[in-house]
Amino acid sequence: AEYGDPTLSLTVALLGCLSAGALGRPDHFDDSPFFPDLDWATPDPVEALSECEVYMYGKGMRANYGMAIALRLHSLTVDDIEYYFGVAVPEDNGIHTVNMDMRPEAQRVLPNSPLANYDEVFSSMGLKQLDRILRHMYEKLWSIKIYHTLEKVAHTFHMSELRSRASYYFLLLNANPMDVSMSGCITDVSINDILPEIDLLAMKIKFTGITSGAAHGRPGNGACPINYAYNNTHNDNSVAFRRILRDFEFSGDEEDVIDRVAEELVDHDEGECEHLDDERAWSKWRRGFKIMNDYDNYHFAVYMHCKIREF
Repeated sequence: AEYGDPTLSLTVALLGCLSAGALGRPDHFDDSPFFPDLDWATPDPVEALSECEVYMYGKGMRANYGMAIALRLHSLTVDDIEYYFGVAVPEDNGIHTVNMDMRPEAQRVLPNSPLANYDEVFSSMGLKQLDRILRHMYEKLWSIKIYHTLEKVAHTFHMSELRSRASYYFLLLNANPMDVSMSGCITDVSINDILPEIDLLAMKIKFTGITSGAAHGRPGNGACPINYAYNNTHNDNSVAFRRILRDFEFSGDEEDVIDRVAEELVDHDEGECEHLDDERAWSKWRRGFKIMNDYDNYHFAVYMHCKIREF
């Protein structure tokens, strides 16, 4: 990989050092020394569905690995990767993400994280991100459709928080690289649930409430923003649901895909019926942001550590 401007790498290092003091380590690490290969970790008790999962679970990955990575990939850009991980990746990078373009004819999942087209006159990432959102302020078919502008700002800063946390573990992994033989299982989206999870997330973002099972499963019947973190789902991590999702065909006529997702991938996710309109609503959003599992940020750091070594 080609490392970018030294000041960017220093920024990432400083973010990691600052976050280390504020964040500590995930709860899973409290009683164990940090070894990137996680030889000390207890294997996940959930049934593995492939040889790769047997290997990954034994190395400390969890059954929600694909879901955790999909969430953190879903709005990722080339610029974000360089800022948070200190590495300049090419535009043809193979790092999947959800398309921010929500028009009916638009491809839902992009095979490469795109350029963010930030205004480089601004020097802070916060203002670059805010400017990008406000430049699309009146575009109803850009980003998460059900969110109003303030919610899109909150969501963007939330994703920034997750990537900042992941950057801490990324630095530790770079100092103690993982066994390269593990990279295939970690990064191959066709065998580790990342691709079907990001396909599912793209459907939930584009068609609010599609997997709720309510109103004949047709999207757009409620006023709830999508709960993209899956906090309210009942069976996303169950072996049965994961088998169905892994074999689901997301390609084809969109109306047909909508109908099949609504019927076959019901997880009762009705979203978070609380728009960000006052302090009380923010208190609820804030609690939700705070309870995000930091182990999943470690998952994302592992993915980025292995993926970036491919360039």
